[in-house]
Amino acid sequence: MRKTILFIILPYALNAQVGINTTTPTKSLDINGELRIRTLPVGVAADDILSTDTNGNVRKVSRSDLSGGTSSGFNNTILGYDPKPVATRPQPPGSAPGGGTATELGCKKWSGNNHTYCAYQITQPINWFNAFSFGKQMGGYLVTMTNDAERIWVNTNIVASGTGYNLGNNIWIGFNKIKRPGNPDQLQWITGEEFKINWSTNPATTENWFNTGEPNNSGGVEGATHIFASSVNAERKWNDLDGTLTSNSSTSMNQLIIEFNE
Repeated sequence: MRKTILFIILPYALNAQVGINTTTPTKSLDINGELRIRTLPVGVAADDILSTDTNGNVRKVSRSDLSGGTSSGFNNTILGYDPKPVATRPQPPGSAPGGGTATELGCKKWSGNNHTYCAYQITQPINWFNAFSFGKQMGGYLVTMTNDAERIWVNTNIVASGTGYNLGNNIWIGFNKIKRPGNPDQLQWITGEEFKINWSTNPATTENWFNTGEPNNSGGVEGATHIFASSVNAERKWNDLDGTLTSNSSTSMNQLIIEFNE
């Protein structure tokens, strides 16, 4: 009896690129044609979304990065730019707008929204407008805290003593006054998000952390929001202030929290 042994030799190469309908693949898998997937598992609300650039390269995009807003209310048009992945932030952060050098103290991710929050120390005080620009420079944005759960997490893990970041000074956040044509000035989150509303009170209230009597737009010039320094307010409540200032109650604005959408 003759036995036939069939050897199948599979090509193998380290870091190989495979092409389908193309002999010159440019990615690990390069398909020159349409893609069909017959079965996909059901995802969850926190999942990212796949998109393609003009060349057909598949990319991962956070749900909250989609222009025009999402169910979370995030709106790139209001923010004025597209946030970048946290992994692409400058390392080291380098110079800060308006002067001084920034140092990254560390980053932590909150499972509540899968966002990453990074703490920074600036070598000289910074006003709100330059702080906003610094957030853009990093690829994120000044931290927004639209509900108690997020604010408590940020305070416990980033702001409070014992976190390792020592953010005891005043901290600008992404809530500022805007002027709309034909309407009075109004405070708004820079991302277009809204406060979570507590409907159990009469009248209903928002889940904010402003100090009693704030915001009050004192002198008609206040509009930028900051977290009080620990020496002024142990609870680290919020206050509105003139955005051109770089200190409050003799304490500098030289520490920031930048939020990234992943």
